[in-house]
Amino acid sequence: MHESIKGNLEDYLNGCRERIPKEFHAHLRACEGCASELKLLEQQSEMLRTLRPPEEPHDEMDSPAGFYARVMERIDDQRRSSIWSVFLEPRFGRRLAVASAALVLLLATYLVTTEPGGLELAPQSAVVLTSDPGAAPVIEDAAIQQDTQAQQQQRNAVLVDLASYHE
Repeated sequence: MHESIKGNLEDYLNGCRERIPKEFHAHLRACEGCASELKLLEQQSEMLRTLRPPEEPHDEMDSPAGFYARVMERIDDQRRSSIWSVFLEPRFGRRLAVASAALVLLLATYLVTTEPGGLELAPQSAVVLTSDPGAAPVIEDAAIQQDTQAQQQQRNAVLVDLASYHE
């Protein structure tokens, strides 16, 4: 089939004869191959038209009032019923991200403030030298004495716990 026929074939088969140029008909009279193919296409088109269902009034085909609203409501109810659907909502995701960031910040602040520092917590000792070179140095630091007393109390508490343990 030639291009001049193919370009106007759809209009011809649909019955829109006023859109078809005169060259179309002139070509059909001159080209017997295109005319025979066009007759076959017209027959097939007619057969396909007979297979269409008869047109019925649109009232029977229309859905009842509120049908689409009820269907959409059921779909929304089913979507809401899943606990996992909460995680897919964008607002929840943003809230979860902000809460996680706040928790990380809070934990970091706690760790920084409770982490023992370097030199400021180390006990400072004071040694007093006497003018007598043979005398031993005297340690006069109350903090060291308190630390040794606290260690002795902790040892005693552990021993008491061990002695009083029963299965």
